[in-house]
Amino acid sequence: MISRVKVDGNYLETIDEKGKRIKRAYNNGDFLGNSSEIVVVHDGNYIEVFDEDLKRISRTYHKFDRFLGASGYSFSIQDGNYAETLDAKGKRISRQYSK
Repeated sequence: MISRVKVDGNYLETIDEKGKRIKRAYNNGDFLGNSSEIVVVHDGNYIEVFDEDLKRISRTYHKFDRFLGASGYSFSIQDGNYAETLDAKGKRISRQYSK
C-alpha cells in the first residue's frame, strides 16, 4: 500500500504508511500522481502506470492536456473539453464533457 511517492532526481521511491521505502527505481518520465495502489508517470506522449514495486502495469499512447488525479486502480485526465477516467491498464472507463 503506497502512502506517498518521493521523487529524487530521476528516481522514484514508493513509501508505505510506516515511512519505510517499498522500492526505489530509475525513471526518466515526469511523475504525475499516485493512489494507494498505482503510480502514474508521463513519458513523452505515453502514460505509464506502475504498481507499488514500481513494476510497469501498462504503457499507453495518449495525448492529454493535464492530469486530474488517481484513486485506487484508476486515474483521470483532461483531454480537450473531456474528462476521462482510465483504469490501470489504460482502458477508458468513462468520458464526460466538462468545460
